[in-house]
Amino acid sequence: MKRLLFLLLILLPVATYAKRQCEPVIAVKADGTRIEGFTKSRLINYLKPNVSSVSISTEPDGEETKFTSDEVVELIFPPTEEDTTVTVYHAVMAQKHMPHKWNKNPKTYDKPIFLRLIYNGDYVKGYARPAMDNTYTPSMTMVNYTWLYYYKLADQEITKAYWLDSKDIIPGMRKVMKFYFREFPGLQKMVDKKELTPHEFRANPSVVLPLMDAEAKLRSEGGAGK
Repeated sequence: MKRLLFLLLILLPVATYAKRQCEPVIAVKADGTRIEGFTKSRLINYLKPNVSSVSISTEPDGEETKFTSDEVVELIFPPTEEDTTVTVYHAVMAQKHMPHKWNKNPKTYDKPIFLRLIYNGDYVKGYARPAMDNTYTPSMTMVNYTWLYYYKLADQEITKAYWLDSKDIIPGMRKVMKFYFREFPGLQKMVDKKELTPHEFRANPSVVLPLMDAEAKLRSEGGAGK
């Protein structure tokens, strides 16, 4: 089974990254060429969630060369003394917003953007990017910094949003979940049977990614759930 990365790996304090002046990085170009160097680019940045380029230098604080998301398809941040995890970003064509019943297929960004890989399956890959969720009250607007979650089927070009982590109470949560999982009838059945509850999903939105991967695999092999 593919390794599911826990939410702790993506919900690291932004302050940790702000302290770093330069991070080691491995960039993989579209032709497979690997570039090892350093970058000051802030991929974990709530104010710029749609990052479509990265600047890399061969030496710390050296002269940087800018690469677009059309040129570089993968960024790998190796472990450091401050952070022992390996962080991977893929350049993908991603939807700008969550789908809803009036717009089931939101537009994508004009260029591929770098999304953080949180699940690496053979048939489904899972991603996340920082986002802002606004809560409106009669007296004020509260801005919540949060994450937008995506899945990408291996046989599709578009990376689709399936959940915006929100603190708000959502009425009819099971119905909402089934709408977001509409490409996965097996997953919808799990919601109906209460084998996947709203509480479990909201506590860890990435819990559905291996389930999506398993269903997509079964479908590709001509099994149930087609």
